[in-house]
Amino acid sequence: MLIFYLELELIKSMKKLIIFFLMMSVNIVYSQSKIYAFVGKKISVERVNPDDNFYLKYRNVYKVEQVFDNEIKTDTLIFNSYTHMNQINYSVYDYAIIYLVKNDNGNFIQKRTYYTPIILNKNGNWYGFEPSDENIQEYELITSKNLYIKKNLKTAKIIYPEFKKRKYLIKAFYPSSFFNHVNKNSIGIKNLKTAEKLYEEKIKEISGKKN
Repeated sequence: MLIFYLELELIKSMKKLIIFFLMMSVNIVYSQSKIYAFVGKKISVERVNPDDNFYLKYRNVYKVEQVFDNEIKTDTLIFNSYTHMNQINYSVYDYAIIYLVKNDNGNFIQKRTYYTPIILNKNGNWYGFEPSDENIQEYELITSKNLYIKKNLKTAKIIYPEFKKRKYLIKAFYPSSFFNHVNKNSIGIKNLKTAEKLYEEKIKEISGKKN
């Protein structure tokens, strides 16, 4: 019984190690590849049959609201995302900056699910936030209507079913640094940053040039 347990733990450790190296290789691909980004409105995110046993595959359909690269020329973009786990946090938000690369066939793909939540369009400008940011000095104080996030939290619950209480989902996807809690279905916007600044910072991060 002890030998079986040790073998099982060894298999688990090997799987974790394989996933780690695969993720490292994907990060290298992103840092060396040209990155294409756009502000998109989510139309659909659907899990489909994978190409291999290492990745989960999702088919995404997004309306293109703003581009950061002239090679994105269509009003609607269809692309596949590949993850090792259910890493589709971008699907919680109605809008997001999505970062893509091209595969060998010249098609846009999201090999590592890099994204930036976009929350607001105000006076023709898109605003969002970087969830990992702790320093909000460069963020703008925003006055806007409260956001109704009931359907967003419903999507979040599918991704994180272990989060039994709504407050944990709100904390994960709408951090208090950027939002004020209003009630169980609504939040108030507090601090956001322009999409252009968020895009520039994320590109530096992906490319490994961020100080």
